[in-house]
Amino acid sequence: MKPIRLYTGKKKYLSVLFVLAVGVGGYFYPLLGLLVIVLIGLAIGLNFRSTRYFCGQVCPNGASLSTTLSRVSRKRKLPQSLYAPELRRGLCAFMLFCMVNLMVRFGHGWEQVGRIFWTIYVISLGISYTMGLFFKPRSWCAVCPMGTFQNTLGSTRNKEENITAES
Repeated sequence: MKPIRLYTGKKKYLSVLFVLAVGVGGYFYPLLGLLVIVLIGLAIGLNFRSTRYFCGQVCPNGASLSTTLSRVSRKRKLPQSLYAPELRRGLCAFMLFCMVNLMVRFGHGWEQVGRIFWTIYVISLGISYTMGLFFKPRSWCAVCPMGTFQNTLGSTRNKEENITAES
Protein backbone atom coordinates (compact mmCIF):
# COMPACT_ATOMS: atom_id res chain seq x y z
CA MET A 1 0.00 0.00 0.00
CA LYS A 2 1.16 3.47 -0.82
CA PRO A 3 1.79 5.60 2.31
CA ILE A 4 -0.50 8.54 2.89
CA ARG A 5 1.53 11.59 3.88
CA LEU A 6 -0.67 13.71 6.09
CA TYR A 7 1.60 16.74 6.47
CA THR A 8 2.85 17.78 3.03
CA GLY A 9 3.04 21.22 1.50
CA LYS A 10 1.14 23.82 3.48
CA LYS A 11 -0.57 21.08 5.50
CA LYS A 12 2.68 20.63 7.43
CA TYR A 13 1.66 23.68 9.43
CA LEU A 14 -1.32 21.69 10.74
CA SER A 15 1.16 19.68 12.79
CA VAL A 16 2.55 22.86 14.33
CA LEU A 17 -0.98 24.06 15.02
CA PHE A 18 -1.85 20.75 16.69
CA VAL A 19 1.28 20.81 18.87
CA LEU A 20 0.60 24.41 19.90
CA ALA A 21 -3.09 23.72 20.55
CA VAL A 22 -2.35 20.78 22.84
CA GLY A 23 0.91 22.11 24.31
CA VAL A 24 -0.28 25.63 25.11
CA GLY A 25 -4.05 25.17 25.09
CA GLY A 26 -3.83 22.16 27.41
CA TYR A 27 -2.58 24.43 30.18
CA PHE A 28 -5.84 26.38 30.08
CA TYR A 29 -8.13 23.53 28.96
CA PRO A 30 -6.81 20.25 30.42
CA LEU A 31 -9.31 18.22 28.38
CA LEU A 32 -7.10 18.91 25.33
CA GLY A 33 -4.64 16.49 26.91
CA LEU A 34 -7.09 13.71 26.01
CA LEU A 35 -6.00 14.20 22.39
CA VAL A 36 -2.73 12.57 23.43
CA ILE A 37 -4.71 9.39 24.19
CA VAL A 38 -6.12 9.59 20.65
CA LEU A 39 -2.56 9.85 19.28
CA ILE A 40 -1.49 6.81 21.29
CA GLY A 41 -4.52 4.85 20.05
CA LEU A 42 -3.78 5.86 16.45
CA ALA A 43 -0.14 4.85 16.82
CA ILE A 44 -1.05 1.41 18.13
CA GLY A 45 -3.84 0.92 15.57
CA LEU A 46 -1.77 2.01 12.57
CA ASN A 47 1.10 -0.17 13.73
CA PHE A 48 -0.89 -3.15 12.49
CA ARG A 49 -0.64 -1.66 9.00
CA SER A 50 3.13 -1.31 9.19
CA THR A 51 5.62 -0.92 12.02
CA ARG A 52 6.06 2.77 12.87
CA TYR A 53 3.67 3.79 10.10
CA PHE A 54 2.24 6.37 12.49
CA CYS A 55 5.68 7.91 13.08
CA GLY A 56 6.45 8.57 9.44
CA GLN A 57 3.01 9.45 8.15
CA VAL A 58 0.73 10.76 10.90
CA CYS A 59 2.66 11.89 14.01
CA PRO A 60 2.18 15.65 14.43
CA ASN A 61 5.20 15.90 16.74
CA GLY A 62 7.73 14.66 14.20
CA ALA A 63 6.23 16.79 11.45
CA SER A 64 6.26 19.89 13.66
CA LEU A 65 9.89 19.25 14.60
CA SER A 66 10.83 19.08 10.92
CA THR A 67 8.80 22.18 10.11
CA THR A 68 9.97 24.41 12.94
CA LEU A 69 13.58 23.31 13.43
CA SER A 70 14.81 22.61 9.91
CA ARG A 71 16.54 26.00 9.60
CA VAL A 72 17.86 26.40 13.15
CA SER A 73 18.97 22.86 14.00
CA ARG A 74 22.69 22.08 14.22
CA LYS A 75 21.92 18.91 12.22
CA ARG A 76 24.46 16.79 14.07
CA LYS A 77 24.14 13.03 14.21
CA LEU A 78 22.66 11.61 17.37
CA PRO A 79 25.22 9.76 19.54
CA GLN A 80 25.13 6.04 18.80
CA SER A 81 24.49 5.25 22.48
CA LEU A 82 21.03 6.84 22.23
CA TYR A 83 20.01 4.24 19.64
CA ALA A 84 20.57 1.40 22.12
CA PRO A 85 17.37 -0.67 22.51
CA GLU A 86 17.94 -0.93 26.27
CA LEU A 87 17.98 2.84 26.66
CA ARG A 88 14.92 3.29 24.45
CA ARG A 89 12.94 0.57 26.21
CA GLY A 90 14.04 1.93 29.58
CA LEU A 91 12.76 5.40 28.65
CA CYS A 92 9.51 3.88 27.38
CA ALA A 93 9.08 1.89 30.61
CA PHE A 94 9.88 4.94 32.74
CA MET A 95 7.31 7.10 30.96
CA LEU A 96 4.73 4.31 31.17
CA PHE A 97 5.47 3.95 34.90
CA CYS A 98 5.05 7.71 35.40
CA MET A 99 1.78 7.72 33.48
CA VAL A 100 0.32 4.77 35.41
CA ASN A 101 1.53 6.20 38.73
CA LEU A 102 -0.04 9.59 38.03
CA MET A 103 -3.26 7.99 36.79
CA VAL A 104 -3.61 5.89 39.96
CA ARG A 105 -2.83 8.80 42.26
CA PHE A 106 -4.57 11.70 40.52
CA GLY A 107 -6.67 10.45 37.59
CA HIS A 108 -10.08 10.74 39.23
CA GLY A 109 -11.85 12.65 36.48
CA TRP A 110 -11.50 13.53 32.82
CA GLU A 111 -9.83 16.88 33.54
CA GLN A 112 -7.22 15.24 35.75
CA VAL A 113 -6.58 12.55 33.14
CA GLY A 114 -6.24 15.25 30.47
CA ARG A 115 -3.83 17.18 32.70
CA ILE A 116 -1.69 14.06 33.24
CA PHE A 117 -1.40 13.34 29.51
CA TRP A 118 -0.83 17.03 28.79
CA THR A 119 2.03 17.11 31.33
CA ILE A 120 3.73 14.07 29.82
CA TYR A 121 3.21 15.56 26.34
CA VAL A 122 4.77 18.91 27.29
CA ILE A 123 7.77 17.21 28.91
CA SER A 124 8.24 15.14 25.74
CA LEU A 125 7.96 18.29 23.61
CA GLY A 126 10.58 20.04 25.71
CA ILE A 127 13.00 17.16 25.34
CA SER A 128 12.25 16.71 21.64
CA TYR A 129 12.75 20.37 20.76
CA THR A 130 15.97 20.53 22.78
CA MET A 131 17.30 17.43 21.01
CA GLY A 132 16.14 18.85 17.67
CA LEU A 133 18.14 22.03 18.23
CA PHE A 134 21.37 20.26 19.13
CA PHE A 135 21.05 17.32 16.75
CA LYS A 136 18.89 16.69 13.69
CA PRO A 137 15.33 18.09 13.92
CA ARG A 138 13.69 14.68 14.35
CA SER A 139 16.30 13.25 16.73
CA TRP A 140 13.61 12.63 19.34
CA CYS A 141 11.96 10.19 16.94
CA ALA A 142 14.92 7.82 17.43
CA VAL A 143 14.23 7.53 21.17
CA CYS A 144 10.51 8.35 21.28
CA PRO A 145 8.71 5.99 23.68
CA MET A 146 5.75 5.69 21.33
CA GLY A 147 8.02 4.66 18.45
CA THR A 148 9.83 2.23 20.73
CA PHE A 149 6.50 0.74 21.76
CA GLN A 150 5.51 0.39 18.10
CA ASN A 151 8.83 -1.31 17.31
CA THR A 152 8.27 -3.72 20.17
CA LEU A 153 4.73 -4.52 19.02
CA GLY A 154 5.93 -4.83 15.43
CA SER A 155 8.75 -7.19 16.30
CA THR A 156 6.34 -9.33 18.33
CA ARG A 157 3.88 -9.38 15.43
CA ASN A 158 6.65 -10.24 12.94
CA LYS A 159 7.80 -13.15 15.13
CA GLU A 160 4.23 -14.48 15.27
CA GLU A 161 3.92 -14.14 11.47
CA ASN A 162 7.24 -15.97 10.98
CA ILE A 163 6.18 -18.78 13.29
CA THR A 164 2.89 -19.14 11.41
CA ALA A 165 4.64 -19.01 8.02
CA GLU A 166 7.21 -21.62 9.04
CA SER A 167 4.66 -24.03 10.52
